[in-house]
Amino acid sequence: MRHALKGLVLCLVCLPALAWAQEALRIGYVDLQRALNESEAGRKAKETFKVEVDRMEQSLEKRKSEVEKLKDELEKKGLLLREEERDNLERDYRQKLRDFQRLYDDSQQELKIKDRDLTGRILEELRQVILEMGEQGSYTVILEGNNTVVLYGAKAIDLTDTVIKTYNQKGTKVSSKAGNKTAAAE
Repeated sequence: MRHALKGLVLCLVCLPALAWAQEALRIGYVDLQRALNESEAGRKAKETFKVEVDRMEQSLEKRKSEVEKLKDELEKKGLLLREEERDNLERDYRQKLRDFQRLYDDSQQELKIKDRDLTGRILEELRQVILEMGEQGSYTVILEGNNTVVLYGAKAIDLTDTVIKTYNQKGTKVSSKAGNKTAAAE
């Protein structure tokens, strides 16, 4: 009986503190990858990036066909040519192959940098929206809602749709910059 009375007193003392702590603690999460993919700026950045990838692929394809043409010529005519002509053709083939490989590597690196630049700016702007939401909404913490950080989160505290909507309404510096770059490229 004595233990039961102590437990009851402890509950009566701790219950108001727990209720206060629950009200003060406000948690949310945002799936930044989804916000990036579904926001207007994210979709525009993807389109801009796809245009750039297609342009580079066309350029690389042209160079690749030149290299393959030289290789075919070397394989077909190599035995019929004089040694000096064959050596020149082989040298030309090796040079064009090396140039193609460098161009390919440079293109891949350039695309990585452009992707990182486009998405980095948008992610920074999304973080700013989340920061403002956190401060205005009196959140204690807002987590990134990918599967490695939040293993489970109730839909009620998923702020992703709200972040996307707020971000789209605010407009973005990135979409106007990307639009200017696209217009300048044309």
